[in-house]
Amino acid sequence: MLDLLNHYRAGMAAYDYCHPPTLQSQWAAFTTELKEFIAEPSLEEAWDVLHSFGRLVWKLTGIPLQRLAHPTVRKHGQRYAETGCIRSRRNCEGRCC
Repeated sequence: MLDLLNHYRAGMAAYDYCHPPTLQSQWAAFTTELKEFIAEPSLEEAWDVLHSFGRLVWKLTGIPLQRLAHPTVRKHGQRYAETGCIRSRRNCEGRCC
């Protein structure tokens, strides 16, 4: 469990280094996740919405609320451990540093 959290932290730091989070980008990520949830509601999408909302709150307040979305944290941590990227192959933009 601790390893996944460490992978998550490292993966998010790497992603944020290549794609600096702004209020606008965090808002866009949240609205995209919300639209995906509305189009195809599922528990996994709900966790992704909570994670993106948490990242928005983090950008505004510095409180890492996104870590409450444990399934998404675990998913990103696993991806980073396995591929060196938090994004899925389907959503990879190929713009990482």
